[in-house]
Amino acid sequence: MNTGCLNLNRGGEYAIAALTRLALESGKEPGKLVPVRALAESQSLPKSFLSKILEQCSRAGLITSKSGARGGVALTRPAAEISLLDILEACEGAYHRADCVFYSDRACEGTDCVVFCPLRKREEDVRLSLARTTLAEMARSLEVHPLNTVNSSVSEHQSGGR
Repeated sequence: MNTGCLNLNRGGEYAIAALTRLALESGKEPGKLVPVRALAESQSLPKSFLSKILEQCSRAGLITSKSGARGGVALTRPAAEISLLDILEACEGAYHRADCVFYSDRACEGTDCVVFCPLRKREEDVRLSLARTTLAEMARSLEVHPLNTVNSSVSEHQSGGR
């Protein structure tokens, strides 16, 4: 059931992971095209599935793509200017407040409501956190993560090492 609020599903999760990896690679060489296959392999995802997710990101203007043997995807703007909310809204649709948790026939009135629900406050906190967290921050975190063993596989894939 879609309540109209931001729904988090695997597509959004995979988009964040793929664009974070793309941002990490772009930080080394801005505008560099990264093959979709390399991104898919770094996340152990089928290329066709990730391609559909990246197509949504492309339609939203977050990435650009080029077909062919030397093709791939690249961020359309600096990673510091792309938020996690931008990515999730590209995959899940625009965020808007859900219906009232107390009365199903009413829209949530937010802070104008007499009983402004603590759940809605937390929902807004999450939305703000997603809006403030950028791909650049995510890439920095991934770069130093102790389990980051796939970083070299993306770079190797691009240089021809398979």
